[in-house]
Amino acid sequence: MNNKIANLYKNTDTIKAPQTDNPRAMLITIFDELLNSINAFQSNIIPSSDTFRKKSSSFSKALTILYTLQGSIDFEKDLGVAKSLFQIYEYTRVALIEEFKSCKIDRSLKAVSALSEIRESWSSID
Repeated sequence: MNNKIANLYKNTDTIKAPQTDNPRAMLITIFDELLNSINAFQSNIIPSSDTFRKKSSSFSKALTILYTLQGSIDFEKDLGVAKSLFQIYEYTRVALIEEFKSCKIDRSLKAVSALSEIRESWSSID
């Protein structure tokens, strides 16, 4: 039993930390990981023996990244931008939780659109 649990733990998808000293490049990579996780979650939304593990792991990974992004917001620099980012991340989090329960993709499509725009904004900065 313990070996089975250990093997499952070893095979769990992990968040690969970007290997860079560039904060913008790191943030873009984090957004890519988030968007990939949400896409995998959406692609496996209907539970079955083939999709349940992928749905669960991509859901967990997306939530972990969202919590990390929310926790890293600097509310002291620009309160307006900080509040907007927090609201987008929270909207995404709630959408994913609702969709995990309902097995229907809905609000996360809008969330992905907003997250993609933020990612593109970061990548377009020189």
